[in-house]
Amino acid sequence: MKTVLACITDQHDLMLVLIAALVCIAGSWATIRLYRRVLSTTAMEKSAWLVLTAVVAGAAIWCTHFIAMLGYDPGVPVGFDPVLTIVSLLVAVIGAVIGFAIAATSALRAAPLIGGAVVGLAIAVMHYTGMMAYRVQGIVIWDMAYLVASVVLSVAFSALALQITASRSARRAEFLAAPVLALAIVSLHFTGMAAFRVEPLLIEGAFSNPDALRALALAVAGVAIAIVGAGIASHLIDNHARAEAGEALGNMSNGLIMVAGNRTIRLFNPRVRELFSLAPEQIRIGMSLVDYLRNIGRENGWDEARIARVIANHDEWMWRGEITRVEHHCDDGKILQVTCQPLPDTGAIITYDDVTEAREGQRQIAHMAFHDALTGLQNRRSFTETIDVLAQRSGLTMLMIDLDHFKPVNDTMGHAVGDTLLAAVARRLQDLCGPDDNLFRLGGDELAVLCTAGPDHARALAEDMLHALKRPFFLREHVITIGASIGLAAAPRGASPERVRQMADLALYKAKQAGRGGIEVYSEGMIEEAARRRALESALSDAVAGGQLELHYQPLFALPGKTLKGFEALLRWRHPERGIVSPAEFIPVAEETGAIIGIGAWVIEEACRQAASWPRDLYVAINVSPVQLRSADILKRFTQALERHAIMPGRIEVEVTETAMVEDAAEIAAALAGLRALGIRVAMDDFGTGYSSLAHLRAFELDRIKIDRSFIGAPGDDGNAMAVVRAITMMARDMGIATTGEGVETAAQLDNLVAIGCDTAQGYLLGRPVDAQAVRQLIDGASGAAEPARADGSSGRIGHG
Repeated sequence: MKTVLACITDQHDLMLVLIAALVCIAGSWATIRLYRRVLSTTAMEKSAWLVLTAVVAGAAIWCTHFIAMLGYDPGVPVGFDPVLTIVSLLVAVIGAVIGFAIAATSALRAAPLIGGAVVGLAIAVMHYTGMMAYRVQGIVIWDMAYLVASVVLSVAFSALALQITASRSARRAEFLAAPVLALAIVSLHFTGMAAFRVEPLLIEGAFSNPDALRALALAVAGVAIAIVGAGIASHLIDNHARAEAGEALGNMSNGLIMVAGNRTIRLFNPRVRELFSLAPEQIRIGMSLVDYLRNIGRENGWDEARIARVIANHDEWMWRGEITRVEHHCDDGKILQVTCQPLPDTGAIITYDDVTEAREGQRQIAHMAFHDALTGLQNRRSFTETIDVLAQRSGLTMLMIDLDHFKPVNDTMGHAVGDTLLAAVARRLQDLCGPDDNLFRLGGDELAVLCTAGPDHARALAEDMLHALKRPFFLREHVITIGASIGLAAAPRGASPERVRQMADLALYKAKQAGRGGIEVYSEGMIEEAARRRALESALSDAVAGGQLELHYQPLFALPGKTLKGFEALLRWRHPERGIVSPAEFIPVAEETGAIIGIGAWVIEEACRQAASWPRDLYVAINVSPVQLRSADILKRFTQALERHAIMPGRIEVEVTETAMVEDAAEIAAALAGLRALGIRVAMDDFGTGYSSLAHLRAFELDRIKIDRSFIGAPGDDGNAMAVVRAITMMARDMGIATTGEGVETAAQLDNLVAIGCDTAQGYLLGRPVDAQAVRQLIDGASGAAEPARADGSSGRIGHG
């Protein structure tokens, strides 16, 4: 050691030694940084960085040696062999290329040590080749111990420097590996110089110029600094570009890794770690793709079979030659879209997009598209698609459900309560549905169920639903009782979805016609009946314009004297092909289609026109439909007819059925109040058959109650029926309301009405419905009680209300 130090202090120009040391340190630092870049790149880029690293390392090694050699004073004149000098430079560069290439090989775990050793040998070979180019006037003697020691030191320190670089982070590698590499170069040179001895052989006239050698040393140092500086500059420029790219990558919302052709990671951004919850050591530059995927698998608890599938999938995507996109559903509910874009070098860029929120948004949009927002049930669109699929896959049974008495809830309690009620209905029905039942809200208060478990199951389900909906609903301060009508239709596999729905619709219509609150099963002939109804609807629209409607009149007589008091106008339709069509057949159709508005207007006009020609003490009773009373122009129709025919309002009596009054109480009461304000009298028809109460009688301010024929025509020994008639008559008399007995067909019935004090009566015994011409004859020939008029085939009073 003392010999080496003495060699440095006694036989070297210390200024040149310092310059050589600076070149060595700068070159070593630049070499280590460039070598780090070699480790992080692949393919052509790796080769380019490898060449640059070797050039910088070779230049630093050679320049350090040459500058120090120029600063060495052997005590005799010296010179240099230019060929061997150049060869020594090439040895340094080529040896560095080989060594760093080996060290950068990922296939060998000991590659950095082996490559470092090669670099150390290259330093030694370069040094002693340079020494061979060193010409002195004397005999050169080598101390083999120092010579071997120099080679060992160079190999050991070089191997250690590259191993440190490969196994540590960039910043730690620069601070540890660069000094070690510099120590490899310096220790070789000065230990090797300590092994060098010269026995002078002075030759006259030969000499060396120390100033020239120093100038040459400075020039070499300048070149060395330029070469090292170029390497450093290249590295810094690339660092800046990578820093900008890294900043961009770091701010990406998706994760990204770049995989080299040798299946190692060249590049990744921090988002990858976040998405997969990876620790820093679980993903790094140079790590194999397999290890990276295994780390992800272990973090997520995958078994070996799943990890192997994932690895195989990635390998297949990278060889596929086209972009691959798949979605990965993580165990924690996160959804990642994985995109693999192969690169020309058989590597790939793999990106990970967290699409959890997007897919959840899409799921919500899809749910909204196929589900009702209020109830959460599947909607009409979903129903259409489902019935198409089920009709082809298997036989199905369809339930059509219509809520009873729902409209009054909306009208009296408000739409907010109605919406709450619908949601409660949906929950109650959904609880009854099994895996083979699909419940839908088609709109309003109309619901449907598609069952695949067979008609018997569907019938049992319909009965359960009917009972469930009859139970009260407790909605905050409201207790609401409704019900439902259900139509059921079964169809075999392959049946038309339109036909299945038509069948269920017709069954529901039948259930509602039967009085609501029941279940009706589709039966053969309903479609044909519906076709007849549609034909009737079509013909009915032309009835008014075609003059096919006419009014017949049934007389009303005051009791007990049987004095003619007026007539009830009864509508008849004389169809050109079918003849007389019963009002019981066409009036419900007219009400459903809205044609009753036009027909009712014609009835009002015609009845007022006919009544205008009668004596002023006779009135005309006009049956009015609830549909008419709900229309906005009902008052206008009566006002115009009264003015046009100059008839007093008191001669008009409007008859509305008891059921119609109760079902639409508030709306009907308002319309009737308007008619009474005009002076028109109001009568409740068919009293006793509906659900009216004393409160309704007072609310409607009635002028007359017409006692239904079912009580009048009861058998003579039916004491209960007569008790009801007697009670109604006495109650009405106390309330100041006139009474009329309907359907009087026998003298005994008439005597009973007279006995209990009924005000007026009508029926076949007193007079059948007659046309307008017969009315005139009846009026002219009246002498207290009307003689029976000709029959027209009708059975009692049939109106259109």
